[in-house]
Amino acid sequence: MRARVLVALSAGLLLAAVAASAPASATTAPLLACGTTIVSSCSETAHFDEVNQWLTPAGPGAGCPGYLENDYGAMVGTGNGVEHTNLNKAGDFWATTTFTGEVTITFYSPSNVDVTLDDQGDVVSATITGPADNVLTGHITQWFGVSDNKQSGTFGLTFSVNGVDQDGASVMVHGAQHANWTPDSEPFAGPPSHAKATLHC
Repeated sequence: MRARVLVALSAGLLLAAVAASAPASATTAPLLACGTTIVSSCSETAHFDEVNQWLTPAGPGAGCPGYLENDYGAMVGTGNGVEHTNLNKAGDFWATTTFTGEVTITFYSPSNVDVTLDDQGDVVSATITGPADNVLTGHITQWFGVSDNKQSGTFGLTFSVNGVDQDGASVMVHGAQHANWTPDSEPFAGPPSHAKATLHC
């Protein structure tokens, strides 16, 4: 059970909890069987070449352009991605996902997109209802890792985007998130023992 929660968590956090629709020639990160339908000892790897996800507003204080701080972003890109999952006989689980490639992020103000969020604040679905505020094109690198055992759990996420917006301005964004649960807590079910998230432009 713990592993199934973690696979869903890893896919959701890395891909911003998006229901992606990809063309037949490209694939997004799949939900691997190891830890979901296979709940005994297993190891699995998959490669993917597309990201297709919605990003939530960064919020104020990161020194980012207004469209990054306030708008939802529809990100589509191609590149190289790989994900690994492992589950041992004791039920300990760990997984990583990495992706690097070229992306286009189209930003919409909250009034121009109808968004449904999950209880973690991640985008579940979005319908565009008005024009975009800006478009950023460039290179992205992102990594996600999660691990869990009977006593503790941890996850981490890093990403960076280096690009140019539709006005010709150079934009660099870097973000990181980390949380861990110690033996006196309930990993991934209760609040983390420690959590930190940073974002800056």
